[in-house]
Amino acid sequence: MNIAALIAGHLLDVYAGQNWTEVNLKSTIDDVTYTEAGQITPASSNTIAGLVHHLAFWNQVMTFRIRGEKVEITESNGFDNAPLADEDEWQSLKKDCFKSGKDLAEAIRTLRNEQLALEILPGYPSAYKSLQGAVEHVHYHLGQIVILKQLLRARNEKL
Repeated sequence: MNIAALIAGHLLDVYAGQNWTEVNLKSTIDDVTYTEAGQITPASSNTIAGLVHHLAFWNQVMTFRIRGEKVEITESNGFDNAPLADEDEWQSLKKDCFKSGKDLAEAIRTLRNEQLALEILPGYPSAYKSLQGAVEHVHYHLGQIVILKQLLRARNEKL
């Protein structure tokens, strides 16, 4: 059994569908406008766009780690995106996020099962724990995005 391929598939499923939650990032943000993506709610200081940017950032960090490269994580932790100027920027951000997810899945698939038990980098957790955690990370923020979208739409209906 190729565990790395299973992890990579699970990552792609949370992005595009067929995961166990029956919720995925693509269908969740497909109809979100750039205005909605940039709005802050009383429930969170994060915006949908900020969360999408953060996911792309962490996918890239994990891809670098698989390649043996240590990445310095700034205090912003990938939440340093500028406000969206227009719909084109929102579409570009979504495209970047999905590309980063595919790139990470491709990098995960390069690992052999025996590598999964080893530290992803010296002093870091195992590759398995790190990469399974990357999948869990997307699920976690997908849940936030779903809630933010519901809150935004409920608030906008009242206006």
